[in-house]
Amino acid sequence: MAAAVVRYGIIGVGMMGREHLHNLAHLTGQVEREQSVHIRVTCLADPHPESLLLGLQLAAELGLPAPQTFSGHHELLDSGLCDAVVVSSPNMTHCEILMDIIGFARPHHVLVEKPLCTTVQDCKKVIEAAKQRPDILVQVGLEYRYMPPVAKLIDIVKSGTLGHVRMVAIREHRFPFLVKVNDWNRFNCNSGGTLVEKCCHFFDLLRLFADANPVRVMASGAIDVNHKDEVYDGKVPDIIDNAYVIVEFDNGCRGMLDLCMFAEGSKNEQEISVVGDIGKVLASYLVYTVLQDCK
Repeated sequence: MAAAVVRYGIIGVGMMGREHLHNLAHLTGQVEREQSVHIRVTCLADPHPESLLLGLQLAAELGLPAPQTFSGHHELLDSGLCDAVVVSSPNMTHCEILMDIIGFARPHHVLVEKPLCTTVQDCKKVIEAAKQRPDILVQVGLEYRYMPPVAKLIDIVKSGTLGHVRMVAIREHRFPFLVKVNDWNRFNCNSGGTLVEKCCHFFDLLRLFADANPVRVMASGAIDVNHKDEVYDGKVPDIIDNAYVIVEFDNGCRGMLDLCMFAEGSKNEQEISVVGDIGKVLASYLVYTVLQDCK
């Protein structure tokens, strides 16, 4: 039996889009060996010529056949060159792009970078549209669930070793946001804000460990150190650089996030503790990130 071929397109070939290109290149050999499925990255779309050029250069470095390039997602969809799409464009573009993909006659499975959208209203709009397309799989890239230390933590919690989970605490003390194309991530209107852009991973994990839904949220944050001396088109960035957030869940569990974006060099960039009524487990780790201008 001939192996199936899954053709991927990437919409948005900035820093995250090129990371996905790396991932797909690594998956190519593994998936082909294990599942007899051939993965091909056939097309890239981005309105910025520099990003497309960097994407093509990376594809060549990875030994991949040169993908076709497009200046926008409409052209990519119309091309018929892909079966699945990775959406890694700036946050504020997600809703429009996802609605176009979901509404396109030919089905395309979708992996969209977090966050799904920048507003609750847009998230609900996309979710309702996706429900009308059972032939399409739409997944949000909340990959922290699959990081080895976190995956091990999830297994321990699910095993019942800790008993009933009562408290979950997540700390991230790290470096400031990296530079993105046109500095879009410096403003809440584009990113959804720091707690959406960066911390949706952690709110996902809090809910996962609590195994419950939130009923009350208390939060305090501020702009104290980062980006205060930066100006873009006459505007000063408005994204917060530190916060405490407490979430109460409907099963009585409490979760807390402690975020600091000016604590580069911390021994452990991230720490997660989960406390049950009979035990506690702690995971701490350093997330590898390239500290450079990654446009």
